Amino acid sequence: MIKANFALQLMAGLVLGSAVVGSPGVRAESIPTLEEIPGSEISAAGLQVAQGSTAVMTQEDQIRELETELEAAQQRGDQPEIDRIQAELRVLRDSGIPTFNLQQVTVTGTRTPRSVADSPATITIIDQEQLRQNLNQNIQDLVRYEPGVSVREDPRFGFQDFNIRGLDGNRVLIQVDGIRQPERFVFGQFTLGRDYFETETLRTLEIIRGPGSSLYGSDALGGVVTFTTLDPEDLLNGEDFRVTLSSQFNSVNQGYTNTLGLAGQEGDVEAMLLYTHRAFRESNGLGDDRFRDTQQGIGDNILAKVIYRFNDFNSLRLTGEYFNRRVDTTIAPGNLASAVSFFQETVDTERYRVSLEYRYENPDNPAFELASAQIYFQPARTLEPSVDNRTVTVRGEATAVQDNTVNELISDILGVDIRLQSRFQTGDISHRLVYGADVSTTRNERIRDRVRTNVATGEETRDIPPNNFPVRDVPDSDTLRLGLYLQDEIEFSQGSLTLIPGIRYDVYSLTTDPNEDFLKTGAEAADLSADSISPKLGLVWNATPNLTFTAQYASGFRAPQYIEINNGFTNLTSPFFRYRTLSNPDLRPETSQSFEVGLRGVYPQAGFSLTGYYNSYNDFIETFRPAGTEPSPPDSGIPGGPPPPPVNLFQSQNVSRARIYGIEATGQYFFRPDLSGFSLNGAFSWSVGDNLTEDKPLISIEPMTAVVGLHYDDPSAVWGARLIATLVADPRDPEREIEEPPTPNAAPQIPFLASGHTTVDLLGYYNLDEEWQITFGVFNLFDERYYLYNETRSLFQQPDNDRFLQPGRNVAINFSTRF
Repeated sequence: MIKANFALQLMAGLVLGSAVVGSPGVRAESIPTLEEIPGSEISAAGLQVAQGSTAVMTQEDQIRELETELEAAQQRGDQPEIDRIQAELRVLRDSGIPTFNLQQVTVTGTRTPRSVADSPATITIIDQEQLRQNLNQNIQDLVRYEPGVSVREDPRFGFQDFNIRGLDGNRVLIQVDGIRQPERFVFGQFTLGRDYFETETLRTLEIIRGPGSSLYGSDALGGVVTFTTLDPEDLLNGEDFRVTLSSQFNSVNQGYTNTLGLAGQEGDVEAMLLYTHRAFRESNGLGDDRFRDTQQGIGDNILAKVIYRFNDFNSLRLTGEYFNRRVDTTIAPGNLASAVSFFQETVDTERYRVSLEYRYENPDNPAFELASAQIYFQPARTLEPSVDNRTVTVRGEATAVQDNTVNELISDILGVDIRLQSRFQTGDISHRLVYGADVSTTRNERIRDRVRTNVATGEETRDIPPNNFPVRDVPDSDTLRLGLYLQDEIEFSQGSLTLIPGIRYDVYSLTTDPNEDFLKTGAEAADLSADSISPKLGLVWNATPNLTFTAQYASGFRAPQYIEINNGFTNLTSPFFRYRTLSNPDLRPETSQSFEVGLRGVYPQAGFSLTGYYNSYNDFIETFRPAGTEPSPPDSGIPGGPPPPPVNLFQSQNVSRARIYGIEATGQYFFRPDLSGFSLNGAFSWSVGDNLTEDKPLISIEPMTAVVGLHYDDPSAVWGARLIATLVADPRDPEREIEEPPTPNAAPQIPFLASGHTTVDLLGYYNLDEEWQITFGVFNLFDERYYLYNETRSLFQQPDNDRFLQPGRNVAINFSTRF
């Protein structure tokens, strides 16, 4: 006990003193004690899980009995009894026995606990056990087996964003523990993505497919990705103190990941400290080595939490987090521009978080069965120092120079989130209200600085056409977001029919603070204010005890990003093509209308889900759209030469309309009644997307994809294996138009299209005992040579496309323990 007390005090001090974060690769096998579950009356002895199949059957019998009781309680409309039984079912189902994906409980779809089968939206949940078994190393691995959802990687700037049903970038909201993550930044060659978190910290990943603005506001136009991090109880497993360790190796990038976790509880206080360290190199793709950039990367992540429980209903949670990843890249000679002989760059990404949350939870208090308030501060920064050697023309002579550049992107957010939940009856109809407000302000800055040194003379200058450094491509900006929302879950016919209307009102305000570094580009800074109303209506009909029909209408919106409203870049040096960007204070929010229907079935040994959707989008913002021309300054041409060409103007504008429709399906079948042994799993996604403004296919739509797996879980829960095949079809538009070259006398640009492919992976796990576990995987088992469509969709045919080839056969192995 002395050791536990000291460790607990140490962790609490670390959280309060430094507010930092981390993560473990721990398998969560713990069953919460019954005293932690309000209203629970099951004996602890009835929840013990033995290693043999007999005990598994006994527990499945308990689950079926509780499900029968739950159905009877729903018919009576006895909400307290429903809550009690659902809590007990969660305890049983979290004990490690395989369950159907449709039985997983989601909290993001309606902001209340509902099973996936009873959610009007299509929601994917990836829990901690799946994360462990899939040997995830990055955000792309997280959705490896999720058709319709993907993550693209840039060889220079890393993982970019999530694509959900054909929408990506900042049209998908990403949040960690309810806190929105920084936006994707794109300006010219710079594409800084949204990979600001450590996957080892995760307890669950939930993905809403389709608009989620009625609950989450701006940026949820295409969907919502919600990461929930581990809590102390996830590590403790019912003990007072736990130490967890995990280590993973991945041959694809010679990467090592090591995680240490400490957790303890004493009285009313729980605390946790997780530390993860990563080291990795460039990926071993199958392409020509001439085009393989050299990389060295390290990452550190610390996650710390202290939870104080005042009583059974009230708690206070303090969370601190620190994330840092540094990647040094030396560009391969085959990827360099003709005038560049050397280029080396570092991308150093850093994010902090401090949050304090108060939570009240009492299912016996219908007026306020839940109330939570969270305040948070999250500064994030990406620093890009680089050095390159090149040859330029100075006063008509070829001159060797060295450029030393430092770019910085800042995105700091401060916010408050309040959520309330109430329950009441109107006759035989029950209501569950969810309502709340969230407000945040984000500070964005983008600074670029460069010094050019003449290699022969040592002379330095910051006047490097077309810029006079330092410069800011956008003015310093403050974005205020305020949202109010209300949702009612209305249950009719003793719970067999549920209507879920909801509405949200959002206010968006951008205030700029331009300084000389921005104004000297000749650009103007504009402020903007806008608002939006986002309604939705969901329907859940339990047609039979096994079949559920769902339907939903939902609207979405995305407010214009600060860099879309304002940007300033002018190039008057070219003798052929000159251009300037313009701000646009008249941009309107992008909006969407979504219609979705689904049929879901859960049977004793099988489950399935079938969804059809149709989404329409208006006022898509297209950046750098042609906006006319203006004359060049008279003195900007070559002395004695012809008049300078006109200056082409570019501006972000609301121009595009689009539609996306498709079908998604999942299915599971267990060969044994106890849900152990062999099982078949499958998932399928088919989408069609069209740019209605230009009458051509949307290039952001993923090809038709299917994932099929044969799984085996030993009835004694000692070992298991997965054989998973991923089948990807050819893109919908295999013959894209050849585009004109950007400069005179250049060759036409022929689009590059990735072909369909099939890959097979073999994964397995073995539990040496209750403390030691091994997880392993062989990926791309047959050494398939292929590209990912979303990483190559904007490329033209050229030799260095080889660097986008995916890795061949590779292996990963993970060891984990706790004591």
